Amino acid sequence: MPTCAIYCRVSSEDQAERGTIENQIEFATKYCDLHQLDIAGWYKDDGVTGTLPMEKRPAGRQLLKDAKAGKFDLLLIYRLDRLGRSARVILNAVYELEQYGVKIRSMTEPFDTGDPNGRFLLTILAGVADLERETILERMWYGANRAARAGKWLGGIVPYGYRVNEEGYLEINEDPLPGMDMNEADVVRLIYRLIAEQGYSTIKVADYLNALGVPPSYTKDGRQIKKGKRKVNTAGIWRPGRIRNMVVNTTYMGLHQYGKRTKKNRDLIMREVPAIVSREVWEKAQQVLRENQLEATRNAKRQYLLRGLIKCGICGLSYQGIAYPSTQTKLKGYYVCNGKIAYHGPLQGKCPSKNVPQEWIENLVWQTCVDFINHPGEAMKELAATMEERKSQKAALEAEKEFFLKAAKEKDNEKDSILDLYRKKIIGSLDVEKQLQKIAQEKAELEQRVRDLERQIEAEDGLAHQFRTAEELLADLRAKLQGDPSFEVRREIVKALVREIIIDTKPGDNGRPQASIFVRYSFSGSLSYSNGIPRTDMDSYCQLKENQQDK
Repeated sequence: MPTCAIYCRVSSEDQAERGTIENQIEFATKYCDLHQLDIAGWYKDDGVTGTLPMEKRPAGRQLLKDAKAGKFDLLLIYRLDRLGRSARVILNAVYELEQYGVKIRSMTEPFDTGDPNGRFLLTILAGVADLERETILERMWYGANRAARAGKWLGGIVPYGYRVNEEGYLEINEDPLPGMDMNEADVVRLIYRLIAEQGYSTIKVADYLNALGVPPSYTKDGRQIKKGKRKVNTAGIWRPGRIRNMVVNTTYMGLHQYGKRTKKNRDLIMREVPAIVSREVWEKAQQVLRENQLEATRNAKRQYLLRGLIKCGICGLSYQGIAYPSTQTKLKGYYVCNGKIAYHGPLQGKCPSKNVPQEWIENLVWQTCVDFINHPGEAMKELAATMEERKSQKAALEAEKEFFLKAAKEKDNEKDSILDLYRKKIIGSLDVEKQLQKIAQEKAELEQRVRDLERQIEAEDGLAHQFRTAEELLADLRAKLQGDPSFEVRREIVKALVREIIIDTKPGDNGRPQASIFVRYSFSGSLSYSNGIPRTDMDSYCQLKENQQDK
């Protein structure tokens, strides 16, 4: 008589639908009494998902260990889907158990791996279990999408300033904070006002809220964070990173992105929620964040004149300033491609671009700008033409922005048309779901293009656009050069005259990397450079060869 073991499993979803694991235990006990089977052991995974491999379940791991030790030669299960919820997990478990000489038998299904027909039927039932799971998940996914598109909150931490009402929808939280005359929504509005209207940095906003004693959400709700194996209370303070995450969150301007945090391949659902701040205030706050990120030097140990102007010719990412030790006591600044610092962008690894010494390239570009301001010559015509070109380019960008705004609004009409077809029973609910999801994705892409255009328009509103003519601009620049201009003044002049710098790295004659630096100015002509750089004629680009080695 074979010695049998019994494996029982329920997940949290099974418990809600079919009760507890005791149902399987009771059935197995009666089954063994009926067939006069000796029970060697019980293995119970209570509240464990069937998508986990057997060796990653507490009881499943012990089951495999005892099977390897030969403690039983028959495994009884209530149904095949108790082994797993996907064909791969089921077949892997069956294969491993059979390697240890264990047969698998379902107490409610007509198969037994002890014969060929049973093994064949097992593969079919495993596929059926997989299909059943995928079908359930698909229905749940469509149902969740419908609820999400309707505006319901489907779980997760509620954004600060909101709460979920009895119907499951987000609403603005106007309840007073403990011991304060403010509520969460007031705090959110304060954060946006400090940044958008007063230009505060996230560090300064965090300091301000901490000085006021405003409790962050974890402190207010008594939530804890996991630290190692324990959960502990948070420090109960506002941090700059938390402030920034709130400011860039589109939820506060009334547009929530459902599915943004999922790791699954699914489309985002854009749905409207109550707005705490206006879109204009939200956009202004984004602009201030970008300006602060680009211009702030409060925490920088070194100042980089060409910050944000240098692009890599290989990967297209920006260069940033980094200081490396050159001696035991002195640091030397370099401009380094962001693609070399981390694996990101279109590369399959780190960018092989060449580092450029900070002092060398800054002196070169700055001296070129000074030479032009003092002796513009024929290049003055090119500057005037460039100013007109950039003004016309700004107008073209604004026209393109209006086009995409109109196209985004038309997507709402398309949505109404789909709903009309559904009401007329011309299409089914699944078709409606797919089409609405497609429309939402297209609208999100259009709105993203609008935001990109707004950033480009904002970038065109530089110093060169504050003057009607090139002569006025040049006179202002000459005045700024008087005396010893500060870093901020030099930075303003460089931004007005330098449009972009591209560093392209290629192998040199000796096999070592050599950087070709292309500096695109708002002017062109015959320019002379210091530091031994030869005279060269340019149209819109100045090509300079730099043969220094990387650090």
